[in-house]
Amino acid sequence: MISGLVANIQRYSLQDGPGIRTTVFLKGCPLDCWWCHNPECRAPER
Repeated sequence: MISGLVANIQRYSLQDGPGIRTTVFLKGCPLDCWWCHNPECRAPER
């Protein structure tokens, strides 16, 4: 089983793909992308 910390659930999203959808944002991203729209979801500094 895979588990994760949910940062946000966005209903009726029109920006994350075609059509209307629900988007689940998880915390702990190991990447440090300069274009990140959700920097609060990055993994804490090690």
